[in-house]
Parts: sequence; C-alpha cells; structure tokens
Amino acid sequence: MRSLPLLIRLARQRADERRLVLAVAEQARLAAEAALTEQEARMATERAQAAGDPEAMARWGEWSRAAARQRRRLLEGLGARQEREEAIRAALAEDFAALKRLELALQAQQRNAARERERKAEKAAEDTELRRLR
Repeated sequence: MRSLPLLIRLARQRADERRLVLAVAEQARLAAEAALTEQEARMATERAQAAGDPEAMARWGEWSRAAARQRRRLLEGLGARQEREEAIRAALAEDFAALKRLELALQAQQRNAARERERKAEKAAEDTELRRLR
C-alpha cells in the first residue's frame, strides 16, 4: 500500500492540530479556574468587611446572592470547559492510536517487502547456480 506514508503524515498533522486545540482548551479551563478563585476571594473579602457593620452586612446579603449566582455560572462554565477538554483528550488519544496502527502497518509492509526481496535474490542465486551446474 503506497498510501501509508501519506496517511501517516495526515494522521500526524491531525494529531498536531488537535494538540493545539487541546492547548487552547486547557488555557480556557485554567482561566475559568482563575476566575472562580478570584470570585471566591472577592466573596471572602466582602464577607470580612461586612462582619463588623450591620448596614454593610445588610448590603452584603444582597450582594452575596448575586455573587452566588455568578459563582454558579462560573462553575457551570468550568464544568463545560472540563468536559470539552476531556473530549478533546479522548479524540487525541484516538488520533494517536490510529497513527500507531498506520505506523505498524507500514512497518509490516516494509518487512514483507524486504522478505520478498530476499526471496527473489535467493531464487535468482539458485537459478544462477543451477545454470552454472548444467
């Protein structure tokens, strides 16, 4: 099969492209994690500031409900990003498996071709020897 080297090159290219997509997905997940951490720190700071003042505590109650909604949105976004990243990782693993199968097929093809060349050379040597003996 002459197309194996081309298929291998295409499979490598596809895997490389998927690695780039995975890197972008990882960066998006890390950014979502950082936003969640920042929001949690902001909530802790606001809670600490409101602890001593009853008026600030009343404002903090309203603010904390909005912050909790924002936290839920951030968690949902993080979950979606993690799922996307895992899906990309699974696809990348399949790309690597397909690439390995193609490489193994090429190696088998090359071994078979080498054996065939050896057989032909051996047969030619035998034919030469038989002609020489006649």
